[in-house]
Amino acid sequence: YDTHLVHASDEWYILAGLPIPEAASYDGYPQLENGVGMVRLLLDETSHSISIRRNDGSVRPRKVSLATGMLAAPFLSQICEQVMQKWPQADCRVYAIRNTFFGETITVSGLITGKDLKEQLRGRELGDALLLPCNMLRSGENVFLDDVTVEELENALKTPIVVVRTPGEDLISAILGEEKINE
Repeated sequence: YDTHLVHASDEWYILAGLPIPEAASYDGYPQLENGVGMVRLLLDETSHSISIRRNDGSVRPRKVSLATGMLAAPFLSQICEQVMQKWPQADCRVYAIRNTFFGETITVSGLITGKDLKEQLRGRELGDALLLPCNMLRSGENVFLDDVTVEELENALKTPIVVVRTPGEDLISAILGEEKINE
């Protein structure tokens, strides 16, 4: 009988300096919305997506930036490194956003506001597009928690914004500039 009654959040492992557990530890990911297993699932999905794609020269040179909370930034940087190793024509940079709206102890991407993005990314080299995780927006809307719209942020930063859905395959497609999948 091997049932887990308690699952620690990804934040707990990261703050404790412990490795993120393997997928089997998450019992099928029943608590993703609570931040339990999100990092493991993203790492596994992006690794799989990278491994099954060929570098056949079809990826055009592209420079993108990803903005995320402080907690996920090292993992997204790791993913970008894997992409750039396989596709040297892809250039990917990660910006870790401090949460000044709710307080700097809040380090998750889902609580980053448009104002914080605007203030911390203005004047930065963002490339061809800025990629943002869909969890930064209100569910089903193109609006951040502080009522700033994606369009307002796009205009302020003078850079196209691509909102990336959760599957790791969508992130890899967005970095490489491929058409969106599952639409």
